[in-house]
Order: sequence, then structure tokens, then C-alpha cells
Amino acid sequence: MPKSSKTSPPKIGLVLGGGGIAGFAYLTTALTVLQQITGWDPRDADVIVGTSAGSNIGGFLRGGTPIGESLDDIMTLPANPRSMERLRVLSGREADRTVRLFPTSVKMAAREVARGPFMRPSRLVSGLLPNGNIRTDTIGDRMIELHGTEWPDKELLISTVRLHDSERIVFGLDRSDVDVGTAVEASSAIPGYFKPVTIDGFRYVDGGTHSPTSADLLLERDLDLIVVAAPMSVDNVVTGWMTTNGALRLYWRNQIHREVEELRQAGHEVLLLEPSIEEARSMGPTMMDPTRIVNVVLQTSSAARTSITEAKFGTELSILRAASRTDA
Repeated sequence: MPKSSKTSPPKIGLVLGGGGIAGFAYLTTALTVLQQITGWDPRDADVIVGTSAGSNIGGFLRGGTPIGESLDDIMTLPANPRSMERLRVLSGREADRTVRLFPTSVKMAAREVARGPFMRPSRLVSGLLPNGNIRTDTIGDRMIELHGTEWPDKELLISTVRLHDSERIVFGLDRSDVDVGTAVEASSAIPGYFKPVTIDGFRYVDGGTHSPTSADLLLERDLDLIVVAAPMSVDNVVTGWMTTNGALRLYWRNQIHREVEELRQAGHEVLLLEPSIEEARSMGPTMMDPTRIVNVVLQTSSAARTSITEAKFGTELSILRAASRTDA
């Protein structure tokens, strides 16, 4: 049964998609607006699925950090030289400029070519991209400060892809013998940017190589509502082309909407948050530019408040308000 009994407290699933530095800013802002409108605290989600930037947000939420506090923190980053230096390193602006031609995973690329008409383009491209050289240690260190070596009591699922066999591995589900910090590092290892994260002799990369959201992980769950926040999508297929990465966004949008439709066909209520064309433009072509943080926050603060309406999400917002009253 995808939904819980109507007499029990509403059960909420939260899916946080990837999207780099700009996606992190989008997620914190959109979730803050959603909390302001409904009173529902994202920390109270019964299960959180995180991919890449979303795994970072999920780690903070499960570590007890209020989403509003995360938003306040990112808004102070541009005025903090040390923080901006760290973000410039993570974005590749301060990285070694040596050209690396060896692909991230020849095996992954060859495996996808062998699939013929069933080839998954994102995995083919990820396998062919040059091996990244930026370390993700800083990301993991912040998670270790929050979680140590223990996983949170409330469920947190972190999506990654194991390079040697191209399989999605979900930490917190498939295995929980790796600390949250290492799992988030692996989920954040964007091919071509970051070095793959080696765990027990196997290399792992960004879960977005499989899906921008991995919302399908909640397909069989007993939930009253699933909130999906997808920074890599765009809310309008007609205007989605009008960005520098428009073709990619429409490709990602198709993946995300297919997963959301599967959830709805299974009987789930789904509240999908995805950027408008203005928000997508504010994120930039790579979504890894730290100088765009403030603009993303400002655009999303306005756009999310406009798009999250009773007319569009009346049932979904009612469920969140009911969950908020129960949690209080």
C-alpha cells in the first residue's frame, strides 16, 4: 500500500535532487519557502533520499540543522573570503589545470555502448568524461562533524553509482557500513569534476549519473506524500530550451517526470518542486559557480512563493500542514 491509514499521522517522503553549488542554494531556499507556507519542517520527513547536492542537504537535515539555518549560512558565504575560497576549489576554479584525457571509466562507457538501443546516455557520457581531480574531503568532513561514524536514527538514503559495474548503490539501504560523510562524498563526486571516491577497493561517483533524483526508491513505500525537489529540471518544456544548458535540463526533466509519474500511478501524492526558467538561468550553465549563490536564492525565494499555491498543490499542502500539526 503506497499510502498510510488516514487515521495515522501523515507520512512524508522527501527527495532531494542533485545540482551542484547552485542546486544546494535552490534546495535550501525552496524548502525554506515550503516550510514558511505550511509549517512543515523538512527534518521531520519519515525518509529522505539525497543525490549529490541533495545528499548534502539530507545530511544536514538528519544532523538536526534547520533548513532556515542552512539558508542563512549560504547567504553569508559570498562575504566570507575563506568560505568562497573553499567553494572556488570545489567548483574547479582553483584546481590543477593539467589536461587529463583518460576517461573516468572505460568499462562504464563500453558497457553502455554494448546495451545498444537501451544505452543510458548519462552513464555513457560519465564514463567518457576525463577523470576528475578535485577531492571531496571537505564535504565529507562537514558530515563527519554532524554524524561521526553513526547513521541517523531516521532513514537517510544516499544515491551513488559504482563505476566497475555501473550499478546504483544506495547507502543507508544497500549498505550502511560506511559513514555518512564518505557516502555524501561519493554521491557528490560529479564525473569530470571530482575524483571518484574509493570505498573497499571500488570507485563511486555522483548518484546523478543514474538519476537526478532517484525518486523511484520510494515507489513501494507507505507514504501519504512525497516531496520531490529537483534543481536540475525546469518547470516548462517549451521555455526550457532558453538556457545555456537547456538541452540537458530537458533531458533531466524527462527522467524526473517519468519517476514522478510512476509514483503517482502507484497511488502516491507527489509535490514536485522544479526551477522556473528564471531560476534555471540564475544557476548558470555548470551549476558549480559559487558567485551565483545570492542570485539563485533571490530568484527562488520569489519564484517558489509564487509557484507553491493552493490552486496547484492544495491537497499536498494540506497533508504537509497536517504533518506539521502532528509533529508540533
